[in-house]
Amino acid sequence: MDLLTYFKLITTISAEAENGIVTGFKQQQHPRKHHLCKQGQVVNQLYYIQSGLVRMYYINKQGKDVTYGFYTEQQFVTVPDSFFGHSASRYYLELLEDCALYAVSYQEMTRLREKHSELQLIENHVLRELLLKVSDRIVALQFLSAEERYIKLEESQPSILQRAPLGAIASYLGITQETLSRIRARRLS
Repeated sequence: MDLLTYFKLITTISAEAENGIVTGFKQQQHPRKHHLCKQGQVVNQLYYIQSGLVRMYYINKQGKDVTYGFYTEQQFVTVPDSFFGHSASRYYLELLEDCALYAVSYQEMTRLREKHSELQLIENHVLRELLLKVSDRIVALQFLSAEERYIKLEESQPSILQRAPLGAIASYLGITQETLSRIRARRLS
């Protein structure tokens, strides 16, 4: 679904605001393995995923790659504390598939919001979605077992299980690949 169609599901958009969105959000195509941002960079873009799969991850103190989240079609992705706080990112944003994206800078988003009131509703929707994703992640890590986290992923984002590498899925769930294999085997039997 393209960006404008997605926004129109949220609220009615004037022709003037529509023009602002079309000129303010830039279409981008990037290949698999491209990084939208790397640790230490300030993230100045908010991305809408038209097609493809994005992984947010970090490198822990032991040098291990840890997946924080997966983002798919019709979702927004950024590193919120870096984008809104203009601080260095602790995360990487890596494309796991070729991606078609729409990108808007923080400055352009602010300009559009100030000029078109309906974009405030859209920005609130985007912020709510990002906040809920972070909250769900915290709850899953604090209160769910590894198998329960797997089931939650299977129910909420089933395509991830076919599209993402097993190592990324295992690190997202906080388990080893061997444990992931055992959970999958139990689920299939």
